[in-house]
Amino acid sequence: PVGGRWLRDERITRRTGGILQYESLEPCLAELLDRSALRYSNRTAAVDRVGRVLTFRELWASAARVAGGLLDQGVGPADRVVVSYPNGFRWLSGFLGVVLAGAVPVLPAPSCSAAEIEWIEAHSGAVLTLDGDLPDGVPFLDGGASPDELALLYYVRAEAGALRGVELTNTNVLSTIEAVGHAMDLGAEGTRTVITAPLSTAVGCSVQLLPTLAFGGTVVVGGSRVVRVPWRPLRAAFPTSRCVRGWGVAETGGIGLLLPSEHRHRHPRSVGVPFGGIEVALLGPDAEKGIGELLCRGPSVARRYWQDPVATAEAFTEDGWFRTGDQVCIDGEGFVDPIAVRVL
Repeated sequence: PVGGRWLRDERITRRTGGILQYESLEPCLAELLDRSALRYSNRTAAVDRVGRVLTFRELWASAARVAGGLLDQGVGPADRVVVSYPNGFRWLSGFLGVVLAGAVPVLPAPSCSAAEIEWIEAHSGAVLTLDGDLPDGVPFLDGGASPDELALLYYVRAEAGALRGVELTNTNVLSTIEAVGHAMDLGAEGTRTVITAPLSTAVGCSVQLLPTLAFGGTVVVGGSRVVRVPWRPLRAAFPTSRCVRGWGVAETGGIGLLLPSEHRHRHPRSVGVPFGGIEVALLGPDAEKGIGELLCRGPSVARRYWQDPVATAEAFTEDGWFRTGDQVCIDGEGFVDPIAVRVL
């Protein structure tokens, strides 16, 4: 196991079982977001591409009405609800409404067809799909979930094309939020984040959206299209922004490795070092030489795939390691260089 000596967070300790954990997290995602909404009520929470603005108070009022409408339709705690909107205000209100209702948002991969979404509805046991008008009712907030309860269910596509549901608990999601907040120094003044990925993905939701809202920042939602922009034009367009390279998948909570810009010239091929309590290891015949399959474990790493014990046994070990399937090399400082990895 290798933990990064960079981006250390003193709030992380090793508990029973050997996995690093954050101290003093909120019990659940709904409580964390509700506290942030009250604290930053007059700040701008979201802006869309045509310039419409929602304050935290307005966004939470909308989400609470959606939660009340879901309650009227019989949605209860821990029920799964598919959120199937493109990026935009309706997605935000629908997703947050499901969270505030105490239910579990089910987020399909952006590439899913209509038939695949029907399969996800059946496989997840969803009681409802949000893809039209938002439910509307008396404002409601259920804050009774526990840290180990299911918080989000991302459906991702495996290499062979099959869909798998990645289970993330409240602890997993809150750990990602804390990790991103610390690594990116999301301070009290608030940060403006342009959403560059579909909100139904771990990068768009867990890494970009939720930490920004939790720390009182503003998300800029630029519609459903995701455009990949090369590094140099991006830096030129946002000269005062902090640009980083990183790696993560839904199974690791969307995080895993981060390469701050100050290390980019010294490690031009690297996708980063572990952060947020993530530890990495290598598996394979050349592991002792620093080359092999990347393994990850930590507080944000998922516990299993939904209703898929075979895939779970293949990808998750009993002592908490997730087998990424990515071939990498790791140097003596903990920097991970790709041989065949998914770079975000």
